[in-house]
Amino acid sequence: MIQRIQTVLLLLAAILLGLQFVFPYAEAASGLSGSFGDGVFSVNDRAGLQINTGLAFALAVIAVFLYKNRPAQSRITTLAIFASTILAVSVATQCFILIREAGSEVVNIHYQPGIALPALSVLLLWIANRFIRKDEELVRSSDRLR
Repeated sequence: MIQRIQTVLLLLAAILLGLQFVFPYAEAASGLSGSFGDGVFSVNDRAGLQINTGLAFALAVIAVFLYKNRPAQSRITTLAIFASTILAVSVATQCFILIREAGSEVVNIHYQPGIALPALSVLLLWIANRFIRKDEELVRSSDRLR
């Protein structure tokens, strides 16, 4: 299971998705209204982001354990890619909306490492899916030779 590169990539993607609950997306001066009221915008500020992050994380972990069934693993990984892509777009949209709502109140917004985690997880999931499909093609071609 672990000796396959796609398993390592799926585990890394799951770790990155889980780290979104730890690292904030952006920080701003405290005393503002809305989601920046505490000075931090993170996945915990929006229920939709929490659900989407949890779904993408669960799909990535499930895909790790489907190593014996490559077609199912590829389908689950594709679903995780879609969930992570939706997450990345919604995080970017939410940051843009929060900045626009804050207007002149926010002078300095510092983006944190969490802002890049959804995009990195999409990339890792996509690469893992390519390796899964490559393995399936290799197995099918070896079956033809028999």
